Amino acid sequence: MAGVASAQPADGSGSDAGSASAIGPVDAGSGDSGSGSGSDVVVPVTLLDCAGRIIDALGVPVIGADVSVDGHPEVAASKTDRRGRFHLLHVPQGSSVVVQKAGYQTGLAIASATELDDTVLLSEKQASETIEVHSEGPPAAAGAAKLDRSEIERMPGTGNDLVRTLSAMPGVVNSELPLGYSGVVIRGSSPQDSKILIDDFEVPVLYHDIGFRSIVPTEAIDKLDYIPGGFDVAYGRASSGIVSLTTRPGSDKTTEQAEVSVIDGGVIAQGTDGDLKYMVAFRRSLIDLILPEIIPASADISLTTVPRYYDGQLRVDYKLNPRWDLKLSSIGSDDLLEIFADKAQNADKRFYNRTRFDRTTATARYHDGPWVATMALSAIAQEFVFDIGALQHIDVQQPSVTARGEVSYLAREWSGLHDVLWRAGAEAAIGRASLDLALPQEVREGQPMGNFNPKDTTETFIGNIWTPDFAAWTSVAANLDPQIKATVGLRVDEFERVHDLAIEPRSELAYKFLPQWTARLSAGEYVRPPEYQSELLDTGVKGEHATQSIAGVAYEPKEGIRFQGSLYYTDRFDLITYAADGKTLTNDGRGTTYGAELLGTLRDGPWFGFLSYSYSHSTRVDQPGDPERLFDFDQPHSLNVAVSHRWVKWQLGGRFQLYSGLPLTPVVGSVFASDANTYVPVYGAVNSDRAPMHTQLDLRLDHYFKWGPVDMSWFIDVQNVYLEQSTVAFFYSYDYSQRAAFSGLPIIPSIGVRGTL
Repeated sequence: MAGVASAQPADGSGSDAGSASAIGPVDAGSGDSGSGSGSDVVVPVTLLDCAGRIIDALGVPVIGADVSVDGHPEVAASKTDRRGRFHLLHVPQGSSVVVQKAGYQTGLAIASATELDDTVLLSEKQASETIEVHSEGPPAAAGAAKLDRSEIERMPGTGNDLVRTLSAMPGVVNSELPLGYSGVVIRGSSPQDSKILIDDFEVPVLYHDIGFRSIVPTEAIDKLDYIPGGFDVAYGRASSGIVSLTTRPGSDKTTEQAEVSVIDGGVIAQGTDGDLKYMVAFRRSLIDLILPEIIPASADISLTTVPRYYDGQLRVDYKLNPRWDLKLSSIGSDDLLEIFADKAQNADKRFYNRTRFDRTTATARYHDGPWVATMALSAIAQEFVFDIGALQHIDVQQPSVTARGEVSYLAREWSGLHDVLWRAGAEAAIGRASLDLALPQEVREGQPMGNFNPKDTTETFIGNIWTPDFAAWTSVAANLDPQIKATVGLRVDEFERVHDLAIEPRSELAYKFLPQWTARLSAGEYVRPPEYQSELLDTGVKGEHATQSIAGVAYEPKEGIRFQGSLYYTDRFDLITYAADGKTLTNDGRGTTYGAELLGTLRDGPWFGFLSYSYSHSTRVDQPGDPERLFDFDQPHSLNVAVSHRWVKWQLGGRFQLYSGLPLTPVVGSVFASDANTYVPVYGAVNSDRAPMHTQLDLRLDHYFKWGPVDMSWFIDVQNVYLEQSTVAFFYSYDYSQRAAFSGLPIIPSIGVRGTL
């Protein structure tokens, strides 16, 4: 419960004649041992003046705790001050220091030094749980980061939401609008180049359609792994980065929690029954109850179905026996929105969108000495319906089943190497897309939207498309000596629908050249399959490839403080683009991305600090001979600085953001098309303009208190407190002679209340 420092007496002189001491009799044994004289043995006892600090499991000082010395009533007791500190005089060295406070389990420390390490005092609820305290493991790759649930909750400007926390990671592209597909863009590439995993399996989206919330409440998350590149051979089907969420297993004590905010409300229940643990969560939007009240009656709009969403999670863990662990998890989301752009609800003014999915995964893990095996079976059912007007629509129903297995063996020594870890795995994912499509030709990376024609149904398809994908991988990691660790691996993907075999070697070298410094160098090849929108209709294109090279260094001066920096270069080839005819898809595109990233984190008791900065430059050439241009999501600069402090009942934090605007293709003129009786824009060079840089300040205040047996808290989280309106796009007049900025919201407050029983 408490750390023990090296023994030093009150005057620092050791246990010689100059030390404070007391003399007392000690029974040396029975009369017939030793000399048999029964005389007293005189032993010196060192007295210490001890000081220390009492904190709770979150590192917050415990105020007003009673501190005394067990078995020594002559030592005057002490109470902890507002910093959780205490001071005891003339304490016998080696005696037990007892810490007591109502609502907490009794804490113990050993008086072995004048300054005791922090003593952690657990509340009665926490004391019934199994709490593991350990050092933070190394990130999954150079430049990667890991956040646990408590850190997500402490990031100001996020409203307790995962998506907004992820936006603070170096390399994640920031925007006030959702960024398509999964909603996460990493290192300036296209949105479809990165994958979102929940409990090791891919999900189609991370956020709800209205863009305010992620599909998983923070309280249901155990940790978030952000890997912007250089990821392990077990990850595939992505050419940029990986975001991996792990849901929370149930606690050792039954608890129920409810939370409500102006955006949504939800409940979480968790607990244990013998060898079984469970966690169940459900959430529903509330914005659909508020939005109709704030839309002016004069607005020419009709919300037949106000934006609403549901999401739910289930996780059950069962320890079958000492060797087998079983897990069942499920996550689902359902979004619905219907709008008519006029009060008469004309069919050609209708906008309808429904996105829903459910993924259920069963996992069995076997461990016996150096052997570990994991087997999983996961199924997902997803539906996407999108209607514009009376003619344009897309309806996709896409169920799939994935089976995966991996085995590993750890040899402590082999052929002069140490801690040799061998892994091998395989995966089969078989899906079917039932597709009904009638839309204009897809606007791909680098193309401006152009004029909207509600009668354009150039791209039509009705039918089923099968997508069987297979993969296998293996890797070996070993310590070449105490300072150097090497990893080599190979992944093979077979995208059967397009008959594309991808061979992806990957490797990493880590060198701990000083106790607090570690350098890492990795290189590898990564592929993502052709599976988005019009790519599904074309069997003539192959997967997009990327060769990544990353060099990084990490510095950890002490526990809880970490700095890491990385340089990276990515060569992209076989990018899917339109051919010269503007209709046929090809793999003729190439691109490069290079940049530098810095991440610093501070976890020191009540203090939490976060610093991230990234510089990135991402360009591409769509066809041989074309000029080089920026990616749509190239963002040169992104800075986040956050700090928060927690007292006993309050927490206050702030966050400053600065990031570059995204590229824009400017309109340089227009031509009147008499046959269509409209003006057609004339565009300048692709992505040759850029939106202005954006800055903002976010503040957050939390208050914790008791309401009978219920642990309560409320928070106020305000984004953009000084009302900085950023330009995210431009709208043009009918003849394109004038333009007006489309700005983000000037201020976004979020207020919520939580209760846990």
